[in-house]
Amino acid sequence: MFSQSTELYDFIYSEFKDFEAEASQIATLLREKCPSAKRLLDVGCGTGRHAAALVSNYGFEVDGLDIESGFLESARERCPNGEFFHGDMASFDLGSSYDAVLCLFSSIGYVRTLERLTLSAKSIRRHVAPGGVAIIEPWFTPEFFRGGAVHMTIVDREDLKISRVNRTEIRGRISWMEFQYLVADPHEIRHLKEVHELGLFTEEEMFEALRAGGFQEVEFDPEGITGRGLYIARSQS
Repeated sequence: MFSQSTELYDFIYSEFKDFEAEASQIATLLREKCPSAKRLLDVGCGTGRHAAALVSNYGFEVDGLDIESGFLESARERCPNGEFFHGDMASFDLGSSYDAVLCLFSSIGYVRTLERLTLSAKSIRRHVAPGGVAIIEPWFTPEFFRGGAVHMTIVDREDLKISRVNRTEIRGRISWMEFQYLVADPHEIRHLKEVHELGLFTEEEMFEALRAGGFQEVEFDPEGITGRGLYIARSQS
């Protein structure tokens, strides 16, 4: 996954992703779906960008979970009052519950298989308090992911230049993406490589996994916060 690029993450995604605007939409959705929500868990929290905005702008208390240790270091610095745990979303058990559990920026796709998707739904459900909600932003469905595509992102700062290029393939029900980075700073030029694999799940499979995970009430907003949709799953009171 991001094993080679954790220190580049914020530079790259700041070029095109508005974490604060997305946090605003999530806060509005929480006020609608779970007005009493205060304590949140961000699964696949990355460097804590959503968490920080939800804390500073909307007064939520946010903990996080991620599998990348480098991300967790950044998240802890950004959100010093939260707890940030190292773990796999398919098997984590923090021994605590939250008013809402978030899984944003298509992090759920990294579970790769239907079996692990269901296990992740169970892990998330285990951490949602009675009457709480889970908000999950999916990855692309099989019919919408395009193999054979190439993309490039450029970071052009005075003391840092990054060129990230990637190409895509479809391998069965996996979206396979090769990323290569050329990184230049005043001390060196580096070339980094990594591969990302995300499962391609249909809407029906997402619904089935969430229900198998223990959520009785599940709805889908096809637009969501970035155009990829949002699943909103409610825990019974």
